[in-house]
Formats: sequence, C-alpha cells, structure tokens
Amino acid sequence: MMKRLLSASFLSFAIFTPSGFADCVADLSVADAKKAYLEGTNLEAQGQYWDAINKYDIAQGYVCEDGGNPIAKQALTKAIALGSKQGKLEEQKGNLFKDGKLAGAFQYYEKGAQFAAADKVLIAALKKAPTNIQLSAFAQEHFKVRAQDYFASNNNMAIEASGGYKLDPSFDPYVVSLPPTNIERLLNSYQTLLPDTYLQALAKLEQQNDAIKPGDFMGAMSVQQASTQFQQQWKSDRIEDIRKAFDEAHSWTQQIRDYKESDLLRAKIDKARLAHADRLANSYSSTVKLLESAMEFYRQQDKEAQIKALEQKARNYADQAMAATQYQRASNLYSLIGDYDKEEQARAKLDAQGEQLAKDAQMGSAAQIAEMQKMYSDPQKIQELQKQAQEMQKQMEAQQQKGKSAEYQKETDELEDELGL
Repeated sequence: MMKRLLSASFLSFAIFTPSGFADCVADLSVADAKKAYLEGTNLEAQGQYWDAINKYDIAQGYVCEDGGNPIAKQALTKAIALGSKQGKLEEQKGNLFKDGKLAGAFQYYEKGAQFAAADKVLIAALKKAPTNIQLSAFAQEHFKVRAQDYFASNNNMAIEASGGYKLDPSFDPYVVSLPPTNIERLLNSYQTLLPDTYLQALAKLEQQNDAIKPGDFMGAMSVQQASTQFQQQWKSDRIEDIRKAFDEAHSWTQQIRDYKESDLLRAKIDKARLAHADRLANSYSSTVKLLESAMEFYRQQDKEAQIKALEQKARNYADQAMAATQYQRASNLYSLIGDYDKEEQARAKLDAQGEQLAKDAQMGSAAQIAEMQKMYSDPQKIQELQKQAQEMQKQMEAQQQKGKSAEYQKETDELEDELGL
C-alpha cells in the first residue's frame, strides 16, 4: 500500500495543527476495513458469494491511519480465491458477462484480480453478441484502461498476488473494429429492411383506405382484411425499423476513438439517410406515411429546398383529396405541412360527413319502423298475415301427420316380418 511522505516543514506545521492529517482522503478506517472483512467471511460461509467478494473489495480500501490497512492482503487473498472459483463456475455455465443475473464470470474474475481471465471472457461475450452496443461500449473503455501504464501501477499488489498480468495484443484491435463493422452492417441492411415490395404494398393499402366511401361497410371490412394480411406478412413497421437502424448506426460512431474516422462514418450515415429520403420523395410521395418519413430525413439534413418541394406536393394532394371528399386524407396532409386552418376545415367536413351518415342511417331505420307500424295497423293486412299463418300451420301439421304415418307403416311392416305374416 502507498505510504504518505511528508516534508519536514509540513510535519512541523502538523504538530501544531489539530487536524494534521485532514488532507488525507481515505476510503475507510481500520475499524471499517476489519468490519467489512468479517462481513465478507460470514457472507461467503452463507453462500452469498457476490455480496462476500464485494465486502472483500471494500476491506482492501485505503486508510490514513499509521501503518495503513492491516487486513488488505488478507482481503485480497480471499477475493482472489473466491473470484477464481466462482468465475470458473459462471464461465462453465455460459454466464460470461452478467447475462441478466447478479454477476457473471467477468465480474467475479475482475473482483478477484484475475485480470487476464476477465479480459478473455469479456472478448468471448462480445464474440457471442457482437451487435450488443452496450457491451461494446463497456469493452471500449475497459481495454482502453487496460492498455494504460497506470493500470499496472495502481493494481501492482493485486497483479503480483494473482500471478501476473499481460494484456493480450489481439483483444483491443478486435474491440476497436466492432463500431465500424456494425455501422456497415446496419447500412447494408437497408434494402432488406425496406424493399420496394413493402413500399408498394403500403402505398396500395393507403389508397384502398382513402377510396372507401362513407357507409361502405363492405369496403371497410375488405381494407381491414388487407391490413391484417399486410401485418402478418411484414411483421413490423419497416419505416420505423429503418429510422432505428440509422439512429443505431449513428450511436455506434460515439464509440470510435479516432475523431476523423468517426466524422467520415457520420457523413456516410447522413448520405444514406438522404438517399432514403430521395427514394421516398421521388417514388412514393403520394403516400402520407412515406411522405412524412421523407420530410423527417430532409429536416435532419437541413435540406430546405427538398422540404419546400415536398410541402407543395403535399398541399396539392390535400386539395385533390378535398375535391374528392376524402376528408381524412386531406386532414392528414394539411397537418403534415402545418396548414392547421385547412386541416380544421377538412376536419369539419369529415365531422359533417359522419353526422349526415348517422342521420341517414337513423332515417332508414325510422322508415322501416313506420312501414311495419302501418302494416300492423291495417285490418286487411292483419287478415292476410293471419291467413298466411294459418296456411303455414296446416302445412306443418300435414307434414307431421305424413311423418307419423310413414313411421307407423314401418313399424307395422317390421312386426309382420317378425310374425311371418
């Protein structure tokens, strides 16, 4: 452990100062260290290994009292033994890095000063899940620290006690390669995630929905069925998937240590975003959802000319929808370009359309009820209905009698056969 060296002048000053060691920043006191060590041994005996090794770690802390920490080496020895044992067990179970549990092999090896073993399982965990951005971020910092001279000097006692440590020269280059590799993977997934067949099917579905006339329940059911089939085929919202892929690719650039490389990759991602916006704007701008996506990406790139051109397209489509009494579509398009006055007009038209539809339905029902009331209040109609009911009753009785006669004849024939008549 480090020992403080004080100059003669500082010592003479400290003699006359009540808090002579007030500037010493300690992790804990000797009593605290002993208490943590004892708690660690009790927890280990109870099988609470992760809590125990954390107590051993605390017990190794720096103290300001004369003589330093008297149980630091004991606590380190305990931590090395427990970390090595539990680390191997977790590694055998495949729990390399936490893996949703309390601690994995890496965590035990690291707490137990098994630094080479910790590095090895961290790399194994990364190779098992190379697209895990959180795990990669941890590894970037981990191996960056490992490569520094101060790591060995700060952990000198632990490294000597555990048998030495040397960083594998292949580990850091592998970790550094992960961000650009994942960025390429995400950008290359674009066509697979968003094929033309998806865009065409989405555009067709929107057109079918816009074409439904008020009160066309069969048309609405047909579109609902088509929508269900669309969802079953594609499983997810591919427009949202693309947005997430670009965002994730951008997040990976934050892990790249070389600033110039990071800037180049960000520019490449921006270029891919712009190409996506151009594709939608050129071929699918009449579809509200795709038009919205194109405008979103143009705004990210501050492409004012493209934004204005799309806004004009959207306005034209909205005006056409109003003329065709497609008020829901018109409302969506006006909202997209921020023309809230026109959107309110379209909404008012849509509400009036709905109210008229409901009124027509009520009038239809009222007419049917009135016709029935008229029918049942007319004596001649009542007589006709009674006569029809009597005729139906006679027909039913005749059929029943015929059925009984046939059954009787069958039973008679069977009885005669049994008697030999």
